[in-house]
Amino acid sequence: MDILKELKTIKENNNHRSLKTARINGANIEIEGKKAVNLASNDYRGIASDESLRQSFLEQIAYKNIFFGAGASRLIYSAGGEYESLESWFNERFANKKALIFNSGYSANFAFISCFGDADTLFLADKLVHASMIDALKSANFKRFKHNDANDLARLLEQNKDKYKQIIVLCESLYSMDGDYAPLAEFRKLCDNFKALLYVDEAHSFFALNELGECEASGVRADFMLFTLSKAVGGYGAVLLADQATRDFLINKARALIYSTAIAPVNAAWANFVLNTDFSSRRENLRKNVEFLALSRSQIAPFICKNSASALNLSKKLLECGYFVPALRPPTVKEPRLRISLRADIETCELAKLKEILNEI
Repeated sequence: MDILKELKTIKENNNHRSLKTARINGANIEIEGKKAVNLASNDYRGIASDESLRQSFLEQIAYKNIFFGAGASRLIYSAGGEYESLESWFNERFANKKALIFNSGYSANFAFISCFGDADTLFLADKLVHASMIDALKSANFKRFKHNDANDLARLLEQNKDKYKQIIVLCESLYSMDGDYAPLAEFRKLCDNFKALLYVDEAHSFFALNELGECEASGVRADFMLFTLSKAVGGYGAVLLADQATRDFLINKARALIYSTAIAPVNAAWANFVLNTDFSSRRENLRKNVEFLALSRSQIAPFICKNSASALNLSKKLLECGYFVPALRPPTVKEPRLRISLRADIETCELAKLKEILNEI
């Protein structure tokens, strides 16, 4: 590959990216010499950047035997009981499910698909599932259905019901770029009718507007669920929920688990601290902000632009007005856009100017 030629093409299409350094102060950010409200983060409840919450946590663990490094894969040993406590939190809230901690949502999705992707299994994946799933599917049998289209999923299930011993449907409950919800009840019904299994990635829905994610909120049973601890929970890591046999199978076959050092005990302890703290008032404030901006039913509010250049220009204009909202461009998304990520630690009045600008456009 001629990387210089490739970089030249990227720049010509206004899709060049670079790493950025910023200072975070609660809901605010200082970046490119500007101070602004941070509407670019997945810290939906303002937990990751809450200094007083961090101080309370550090005081709580000051005299506990909790370290900043795990030292080994969990198959070698677990450095303290924080992992088991974290998994128990999920086990207690999801009947007939057993939790297993992974280093990230990416590694959990990749591990699951890699482990189950044999010749007898077909994956049917929503067109907009996360890159972690797409990367793993490259070595598996898979077909993709139109985004959130139950009819297209039904067509694929009908076509393939007798060709494989097992079909697993992959979707997200809340999509990170479009901010829209999957029709989970329809997908569940189809899976039951065709004896397929349902895997739901709850990365962006868990602990945001609904404490336990969209499956729980809508009363839909998923066979497998993925929760990240790095977004609304404000920490690091992920938890995969499945039946006991699947959990045991992953422990013995998932290379991402077997050959990776576990997340640090302090990360597991932070997740335990957050999950056992009442953030209901923040949830309600987040809901108010979603209703006020009215671009989406979720905290993820996309604003589609004509092209990459217009997305970059609008992002720059908003930064001048005190809002940090980055432009997302191909190949991350097909249509260039601003991805407005609402948060619970700002007041609705702080969004008034933003709404005014977007309404004018």
